[in-house]
Amino acid sequence: MSGPTPQKKSAPSAVFLIGILLTLLAVLGHRFLPQRRLELSASQPGADYNLDQYGAGALAQVDWVDARRFHYICRIPKESIGRNCVFNYRLSTTEQGVDLSRFQKLNLVIRYSGASQYVRIGIRNFDARYSKLEDTNSPKFNTIGLHPKDLAKPVTIYLDELHVPDWWITQYDMPRELVHPDISNATAFTIDFFGNLAGTTHDVEVVKIEFTGDWISAERWYLGILCLWMILGSAYGVSQWVAMRRQNRELRYEKEKYQNLSTLDALTQVLNRHGIQQFIDSLQAARTQAAVIFIDLDHFKKVNDERGHHGGDRVLQGMGDILRHHTRNSDGLGRWGGEEFVLVCPGMSLSKAADFAEKLRHRIKETNFIPENPLAVTASFGVAVSHADQDFDEAFRQADQALYLAKSRGRDCVVAAAEDQLHKVTGARRGALALITGRFKLHK
Repeated sequence: MSGPTPQKKSAPSAVFLIGILLTLLAVLGHRFLPQRRLELSASQPGADYNLDQYGAGALAQVDWVDARRFHYICRIPKESIGRNCVFNYRLSTTEQGVDLSRFQKLNLVIRYSGASQYVRIGIRNFDARYSKLEDTNSPKFNTIGLHPKDLAKPVTIYLDELHVPDWWITQYDMPRELVHPDISNATAFTIDFFGNLAGTTHDVEVVKIEFTGDWISAERWYLGILCLWMILGSAYGVSQWVAMRRQNRELRYEKEKYQNLSTLDALTQVLNRHGIQQFIDSLQAARTQAAVIFIDLDHFKKVNDERGHHGGDRVLQGMGDILRHHTRNSDGLGRWGGEEFVLVCPGMSLSKAADFAEKLRHRIKETNFIPENPLAVTASFGVAVSHADQDFDEAFRQADQALYLAKSRGRDCVVAAAEDQLHKVTGARRGALALITGRFKLHK
């Protein structure tokens, strides 16, 4: 017996597993990313460096052994007081320095021979709030001290180990918010030696000065992976939501399609009597005022007799096209039966409905429904308005009576009835409005 056929994994599951594998590789791969590097050397284009000294008493003798290799000797006489030699690499001679905050480490290789108690590494940072070009000591002094024994092998200094010395804070009277280390606009890198240096000689070769850092920090890298997962997860969720919406839309379309088949007149593509009744029911439920316009083609039997039922169908189809193209989306348009149409216009007043009906009358009269065999077609209109506290049946009765009056007065015209009008189809009571357009005048 053969066992059941194993089911294939779905595509989303396979993509999910691949995504997890790629995520693990990305997490482990951060350490292998290339690093950002900045090396200070004599071979750099525009390299600007020099030897300097400070202190009191007799001057020290400072000489380059090999300037290209940053190799120099500093001889400090016994008569000096606090005399010291300084190696200075200028990163900028203007207010615009180099942003070293993008790096995390300082890698140093220094060969040193001498009697210094400690080696001081410094980075000057220019800040326009307190630094001045004419005062070379005013850029913030970020520093760290090393023991000479540390120089026996390559040294790595984390730049967050730097601090601002108290003497500089005191000298420039720095408030608390400005005393933190800052190397975002560095203008100089310095090396000097401290201790009881009178009568000593110092042989220094600065083999390597290199700043390194991640192009993307580990925190940002992992945060980026997390954000990517969130974006992909959101995209997947949205795609599923869109797919569900599409399915629902298709189901709704199918539902509406079958509903339309039951409420749509197949010949004219407007609502049938059942469809227009549903539209009216929705207006009554919302207690919405609306204008009711009855439209009846004049002498339609003659059209059928002269042109046959095919010609009559073409006229009805053309009527459907005209009415659809000249009514609002919010209006209810239906074929009431035979050659009679009804138009229900929510929120439209009696006068506007009469004007609208008049425009439709002209449009119908000007249309050639059968171009190859011209046929003149006209229509009569009856207009009334329902009110929120009135049943639509009353508005329909009034519109039907107005249409009857339009027919009796010669057809091809519009009759608009007031609420208390047309109690008799032969005319209106005194004070009521019977607006007759087309071939007739205004009657009061």
